Amino acid sequence: MLAVIGMLHDKDIAGTLANLAPEVDAWYCAPLEGPRGATAEQLVEHLRCGTVYSSVAQAWRAAMADAKVEDTVLVCGSFHTVAQVMEEIDAGRIGGE
Repeated sequence: MLAVIGMLHDKDIAGTLANLAPEVDAWYCAPLEGPRGATAEQLVEHLRCGTVYSSVAQAWRAAMADAKVEDTVLVCGSFHTVAQVMEEIDAGRIGGE
């Protein structure tokens, strides 16, 4: 499973990642904007692995480019993360079929 993740820093980042980590093969870490947003670097620090992207959209595009037909791409961490990916899909920029 490939995971695109962006979280708010006031949430349980360590607990969330610990629960997901056994299922995820590759992490695509993105920052969330605003004063509550965790940086992608903070997420990678908790994971001790993963790739840093400058935006959720960039992380989503990279995950979709890397995904094989049999892969699952999970978008998680915050409703804000999911909303940004939904905007990408709705705009037809990538994967919007």
